Amino acid sequence: MLRKRPLRVGNVSGATGDSPNAMRRMAQDGNVDVIVGDWLSEMNIAWNAIAKAQDPSLGYEAGFLLQLSESIDLIMERDIKVVTNAGALNTAALAAETRAISRARGHHEAKIAMVLGDDISGLIKDPEVRRNLTHLDHGDWRFEDWPMEAYCGVAYIGAWGIVEALNAGADIVICGRVTDASPVIAAAAWWYQWGRNAWDSLAGALIAGHLIECGPYITGANFSGFKTLLPKLIDLSFPIAEINEDGTCVITKCEGYGGAVTKHNTTAQFLYELQGEQYLNPDVVANLHDIQIQDIGPDRVHVHGVTGVPPPATTKAIIAARGGYQAEATFYINGLDVTEKAEMMRNQLLHIFRDHSFSKLSIELYGSPAVDPKRQQAGTVSLRVFAQARNLEDISALKFKIPIYALRMQSYPGYHMNLDFRTMDPKPFMEIFPATISCSLVKHRVRILPNGPEIPIVTPPSTTKLTPQPTYETLHPTTLSMFGPTEEAPLGSIVHARSGDKANNSNIGFFVRTEEEYPWLQSFLTIPRLKELFAEDWVEKTEDGDHRQVERCEFPNILAVHFRVLDFLDGGIASSSRIDGLGKGVGEYLRSRVVPIPVKFLQREWI
Repeated sequence: MLRKRPLRVGNVSGATGDSPNAMRRMAQDGNVDVIVGDWLSEMNIAWNAIAKAQDPSLGYEAGFLLQLSESIDLIMERDIKVVTNAGALNTAALAAETRAISRARGHHEAKIAMVLGDDISGLIKDPEVRRNLTHLDHGDWRFEDWPMEAYCGVAYIGAWGIVEALNAGADIVICGRVTDASPVIAAAAWWYQWGRNAWDSLAGALIAGHLIECGPYITGANFSGFKTLLPKLIDLSFPIAEINEDGTCVITKCEGYGGAVTKHNTTAQFLYELQGEQYLNPDVVANLHDIQIQDIGPDRVHVHGVTGVPPPATTKAIIAARGGYQAEATFYINGLDVTEKAEMMRNQLLHIFRDHSFSKLSIELYGSPAVDPKRQQAGTVSLRVFAQARNLEDISALKFKIPIYALRMQSYPGYHMNLDFRTMDPKPFMEIFPATISCSLVKHRVRILPNGPEIPIVTPPSTTKLTPQPTYETLHPTTLSMFGPTEEAPLGSIVHARSGDKANNSNIGFFVRTEEEYPWLQSFLTIPRLKELFAEDWVEKTEDGDHRQVERCEFPNILAVHFRVLDFLDGGIASSSRIDGLGKGVGEYLRSRVVPIPVKFLQREWI
């Protein structure tokens, strides 16, 4: 069937089903053809591994069923397709529950499909496979040398299983760990019946999926320019991508709900969690350097300029292992001499833990007290004690909780702590090994319930050799004095930023609002300057003794500079000792750093 209008795809989840009524509202008010949602992250893959170990019928994101149960009547009435990755580590169980809900509501004609092949938990036990798995970011790190015992693994599979399901008439497609953008790529490929070598179109759909995958992040949330959108930032709409046949798209939102879609918050979301100039995906590699993002009307932003090439012969895999147990405690310190009080407490803690068998111990002071505070809360900071141990007995109450509690009568002036002592009880955590795996090893397939045949999905028709991301300083730097006199001011007075995580890596994208400011940003934000901005947070060497790698690239059409800092997040979200284990606050911290900024730029309205 020849399509005469753009496909409209609405997102209803950015992580684990953020808003319980998002699907119903999208079905009711979005005028969409397809509903998608991203329910997975590296963190809840690990959570689902623990849940499935405790109960084999679990291991999927049950929040999807909550959204679907209140939306399915509208969805079937309006012939809206639904694609989700909420299957996590138990896609078959979620598909069966979805079919049961459909039939219970009288929709016996609803066709449910499931996409399989992402679960490689059995495959990674094969010695030959183990020998050929290497670390995603460090090719000389081999999986077989990882000291942990692998518990489960998932491969990030592509869109074509979903396409086959939709071609077979599926109304709801349940997936496990497909890539975040796969549901959107698949919806567009099905709608327009693209061939598997429609590289530019597929790349455009990949970026459309990337832009809407985090839900309200592109309608005003997590945006450094949020003040310009107040008071609209209440009850934010989830986003909609209108995808054209050439893969270009317009990002918009449901009318009648809060938030806004602008060039700047679309740019921010584009920069979120990038790998660099190339966006790798098992279906296509998108070349991003020449992307353009333009306002074309209220809440309508046109995104184009992306091109595509064949994907690599490998895809990303996440392998999880039982890491052990972790616990934490928080002390609050206020008044005078906060630094000295924290030092007193740190010395006492190191003394009581002097013979500990922890695999990780972190004692960190968070916050800066106000000068002459008018409320006790304003002058209070926290001292967080975080510990992990491989064995439960090494972090039992006798080894962690009781010694910490016993310090209460030996503490600093004004001692008080978090009275929820349950945080000091050990709970399990997972370690993550991000790897690359050959797509030929992944048994990507689709099946229509209840008894349809399994349809195998073949590997891509052609592939591109995997090469490192381009990294470079600006090609034509301008002497900073050429921009005139400067004043000390926060970097964020004129510079937007968005940061996030990719496994153990932190990415930060910076951009400015005017073309006149961009040569300054390019010349100012070098790799050495980024390290200076991190200040005391910068550690030049990793725990393994290697120099920490920083990659830099530019997106000139959107006035952006992008960095990826490898091995910065203390192991990543599943096991990090950092409060900001996802690195979402890194960009805002760097924006708060005071630097010399040209006066002529500061004379404009601050962000």
